[in-house]
Amino acid sequence: MQIPIRSRGVAAVILAGRGDAARVLVLQRNKNTSRGLWSLVMGRLEKGESAVAAVRREIEEETGIRPEALYTTGCVDSYFNSGANSIEMMPIFCAPFAQEPKVTLDHEHLAYRWLGFAEAIETLAYPGQREALPHIKRDFADRDPPEFRLIHD
Repeated sequence: MQIPIRSRGVAAVILAGRGDAARVLVLQRNKNTSRGLWSLVMGRLEKGESAVAAVRREIEEETGIRPEALYTTGCVDSYFNSGANSIEMMPIFCAPFAQEPKVTLDHEHLAYRWLGFAEAIETLAYPGQREALPHIKRDFADRDPPEFRLIHD
């Protein structure tokens, strides 16, 4: 018997600003067992949808934000889903902005906050998201985003 590995979801860091002034958008969830927990934008792919299309849709649905640019970060949140007896793999994308875009929350969230990287790492509930943030800070806040990671679609 094997444990299946699945990738049915995506996550995104909405990043505002550069360097030490950079802020990450975190959302407080409003559904089921994750109610009250803080996370990045995240959601599931719909039938026939690519990961890039899903992350663009999830960002807009959950926050009302349309990404100006979208990057793959090279980071993946992975976790064991005991209900499905599977390992879930969720690629993490980054949508950087010069300043904080206006946020309009959907029904899936209770609140949002713009946090510095250190505070976001302390606030996020999911270990894979916390572990990705230092890499994303280095590659997207502390220097120009890597051109090879820019998504052209």
